[in-house]
Amino acid sequence: MYYYNEEKKLYYTLANDAQNIYVAIRLNDRSEQERVLMAGLTLGINSKGKKKDSYKVTFPVANPQDMADMMAARRNTTEKPDEQPIDREEMRKARLTKLRNIKVEGFKDIDYDILTTTNSYGFKAAIDYDADGNLVYEAAIPLKFFDATDAAKNEWAFNFKVNGITRPQGEGQQGGGMGHGGMGGGGSMGRGGMSGGMGGGGGRGGRGGGMGPSGGMQGGNSGFDRSALSKSEDFWEKFHLAKL
Repeated sequence: MYYYNEEKKLYYTLANDAQNIYVAIRLNDRSEQERVLMAGLTLGINSKGKKKDSYKVTFPVANPQDMADMMAARRNTTEKPDEQPIDREEMRKARLTKLRNIKVEGFKDIDYDILTTTNSYGFKAAIDYDADGNLVYEAAIPLKFFDATDAAKNEWAFNFKVNGITRPQGEGQQGGGMGHGGMGGGGSMGRGGMSGGMGGGGGRGGRGGGMGPSGGMQGGNSGFDRSALSKSEDFWEKFHLAKL
């Protein structure tokens, strides 16, 4: 099962099992896709149901060299008559392979702010395009790092934030990061119960239940609003975790 935020034009789903919270997000708006790739998507979590970030997970997070490479790739996408045609699919795949960093905040038992997608703590994240051109984000966050003795007792608050791109000194726009590795399925979770696990979508280990209709996400993909790249967009939702 999936939810749709009409204002942000974003499909999302949440699920959990005894070990992890799972999140999947699907976007087809080009400016939002660019912001996620260059500046990341932040999931804020409050285990007490308050609309205030206690824990934050941002993915992807690029290092400066990766960001510079992505900016150069964007500038070189214009084909010229005397040059070989640009394979945009290969360029896109190469760009995604550079995105491996996850930023974690508020988790007191984790020794580092920046983890890789091969970290030993159990945080997982992946990003890819599906066959319809939607950008699909997936993450798994271990429950053991939250300060919650009875995770299913109270409502949890989740903030979904597409970060705006900032301009570093001497360069254009700031960028994101990328990860590999699929996540296992989860139980139900939601307002009155979200049935099914996280939907697949792009090619990282699918799970039961789809995120959206077969036609992909609705609206907003025909144009590319560059003025929107510097703006952050976010919204809050509250859910109860499944009791397992």
